[in-house]
Amino acid sequence: MPSLIPDRPWARRLVYELIYAWPGSRRTAAFNVGFAPVLPDIRNDPVFADEPHQIQLYAELFALAPLDAAAWRRSSVLEVAAGVGGGLLYLQTRYRPGEVIGIDASIVAVRRSRRLGVDSRRGNATSLAFEDCRFDCVVCVDALDYFPEAAFAREAYRVLRPGGLLLLGASAGTFSEAEDRFRRLAGRGRFELERSRDVSGGARLAIEERSRRRAPGMAWLPALVRDRLKETLIREGSERYRRWQSGEACFALAALRRLPFADVGRQSFADGSF
Repeated sequence: MPSLIPDRPWARRLVYELIYAWPGSRRTAAFNVGFAPVLPDIRNDPVFADEPHQIQLYAELFALAPLDAAAWRRSSVLEVAAGVGGGLLYLQTRYRPGEVIGIDASIVAVRRSRRLGVDSRRGNATSLAFEDCRFDCVVCVDALDYFPEAAFAREAYRVLRPGGLLLLGASAGTFSEAEDRFRRLAGRGRFELERSRDVSGGARLAIEERSRRRAPGMAWLPALVRDRLKETLIREGSERYRRWQSGEACFALAALRRLPFADVGRQSFADGSF
């Protein structure tokens, strides 16, 4: 049974607009696999309680960054494909960076993000509307499949300061495949893969817990819609759920360091060498 999310970019964008506009859509919901166990400060916070597993995945990614509290407070952070801003709201609450900006292609998501108090803007991952060397950290969680990887890597490099971090979360078949993907992206954008982590076990547990939690709310839907929604949301009974629980799917996190100009021959952003 296919997912509700279509392959064609224009159709996928329309579906996401409808999902974000749906009145029952949760306040800080994010489209990622999630992570468990969830920390008490997230699970017990009423702001994040609707989708704590998805916020916890952000917590795991931010903890992977080799930054102490003072460094976070001095940082300027951009999230690409930020959705409704739940991850950035957690970042603001937990680490208090000096500047936090999110971009997303969805008009509705951007509006909802602003209502959460996040500086969110409509934007394109492959043409970031920011000056060179603007950010200390660029974040992208579970969205690399939605835009050209090489173009995104070049743009992330361009807007990061020398030594800045690119924090990624992505799915793959195995952890080895995920690391290969991170290294390939690093080469395309002139980054160094500094550290990575296999979080598949936490993702599987989160998927299982969310499936049990949300099952009663789907019972009233027509069978065709229910089955396709199960596939979209990775619920029990779907092919995607089976693949995750059988170990055929992996989720990995990575921190990539932007190389300084001297390490890449001081190529110009404008001359097309990137």
